Amino acid sequence: MDQRQVHILHGVAASAGIAIGKAVIMDTRKIERYPKIRITESLLSDEIKRFDDAVKTSEKQIREAIKELEAHNVGKEHSFILETHMMMLTDPALSGRVRELITTEHINAEWALKTALLEIEKSFESIGDEYIKSRVADTTFVGERLLRNLIGKKTSRCHLLDNSIIVAHDLSPADTAMLNKEKILGFATDVGGLTSHTSIIAHSLEMPAVVGLENASMLINPGDNLILDGISGVVIVNPSENQILEYEHRERSFITLELKLKEKAKSPAVTRDGKYVKVKGNLEFKDEVKTVLDHGAEGIGLYRTEFLYLNRNHVPSEEDHYQAYKTVVEAVSPYNTVIRTLDLGGDKLYSSLGKLRNEMNPVMGLRAIRLCLKEVDVFRTQLRGILRASHYGNTSIMFPMISGMDELMKAKEILEETKDNLLKEGIPFDENIPVGIMIEVPSAAIIADILASEVDFFSIGTNDLIQYSLAIDRGNEYVNYLYEPLHPAVLRLIKFTVDAAHDAGITVSMCGEMAGREIYTPILLGMGIDILSTNAFAISHVKEMARKVDLDQCRRIAEHVFHMKTADEIYEFMNQEIVGKSPDLFVLS
Repeated sequence: MDQRQVHILHGVAASAGIAIGKAVIMDTRKIERYPKIRITESLLSDEIKRFDDAVKTSEKQIREAIKELEAHNVGKEHSFILETHMMMLTDPALSGRVRELITTEHINAEWALKTALLEIEKSFESIGDEYIKSRVADTTFVGERLLRNLIGKKTSRCHLLDNSIIVAHDLSPADTAMLNKEKILGFATDVGGLTSHTSIIAHSLEMPAVVGLENASMLINPGDNLILDGISGVVIVNPSENQILEYEHRERSFITLELKLKEKAKSPAVTRDGKYVKVKGNLEFKDEVKTVLDHGAEGIGLYRTEFLYLNRNHVPSEEDHYQAYKTVVEAVSPYNTVIRTLDLGGDKLYSSLGKLRNEMNPVMGLRAIRLCLKEVDVFRTQLRGILRASHYGNTSIMFPMISGMDELMKAKEILEETKDNLLKEGIPFDENIPVGIMIEVPSAAIIADILASEVDFFSIGTNDLIQYSLAIDRGNEYVNYLYEPLHPAVLRLIKFTVDAAHDAGITVSMCGEMAGREIYTPILLGMGIDILSTNAFAISHVKEMARKVDLDQCRRIAEHVFHMKTADEIYEFMNQEIVGKSPDLFVLS
């Protein structure tokens, strides 16, 4: 009888679903050992050609991955992620830098490539916005693919059995797209996050995934029996018979639920007592619009604009902004599109301008609205693009990281000057475009009653609000356990913000990760949140939760949790009050 020990590993639920199968270990760790060779002048052109050949091979591999996505009828917007990888292969910041290092330093392509990758990764480290910072993984994936092709080492492909579950240190979006869905039920990785492109591809393929497990690839042995729970972020290694039976039941329940939710995706979310709850989508690429709307979004609550600035050696032009925003606004109208102005740290912008700055603590440094108020010309260029796009549909402007009234008034002053210039030039735009701010700095939440008199809406960005309020960095493995959305201090800041907004007669939405977790939905509705905005794949679940509750019940829940002293108490209460009473919605009950 097999006596292998049962392990329960906890990570991030990256793609919902349950898989039960055998572990297959895939070696995808970074290549740490690579040749370091000095190249003579006469061989430099040959070395550059060797690098160019690796680029061509990598392009071919990524094209094959794109074809796999197309074969599975995955939306164009997810193929776009891989097309972005194709662009990175020829980006001067990577391939151009490698050729430069080969030529000037007389070093081999592997050494030059690793040097260029380290430079890029270092530049990303100082980005304040966690969401953007996580995108360094895309450059790393492209670099590692190049390196493997240079040294002739392919990603390991183990023999697959039926019902295989891939376990790896990490998977690139391209590797994920190439997974054989006929044999592979899901995957588990040591690293990664909810917003990584690998997670997005897994969502698209409807493949259960748990990421951020830290050391799963070291603890799990080939052939181990696994339960992969992509709903709660748990992997059970060598489960008991009873656990297998229980999860087989949960898997059937989940599949039934997902089919029901897909049928109702575009139906409005109306509570049992008749309150309409608006649920919007968060957007990263303009090409994602169709997917977000197909999943039931009633507008875009957060259009992140940072990627117009990344992976290029110049600041985007007014026309770049205008065309990107116009495409989204036209597609989403008559629903509203909320466009957030630049929320990057100065490091990336200055690198485009050729004047790189380093900061000791960029998360609290020159980023977001602070950067825009310093680089006013860059700010005006973006505002002109947004205003011009507003002529084509229902559009709002949102300023990030406002910490006080001075910043807000300066930003509004620049906006008004930009409007005046467009009027003088005879360029049409929505002269009454709504203006809102992100509430993500504790100081803004505390003076929300003052700020509310100067804007048309608030949007609470819980990702940063939680980090700033609790003084923790989610990327720091030693303190990330303290990241707690249900911390009483966080809930009080949210409630104060909501009350201040309503007293001033303006709406308040939430666009952080907290908005996409349905277990939080009753508390948020009970506190008075007007609009929830989340990733495409959470929209139907949040809508369904709203349909399951009534507002009086939500208010009682919110009032009750406000008398609790710890997040653990609140979680226990919510599991009893909501999860336990709605087992058809929470298949984990």
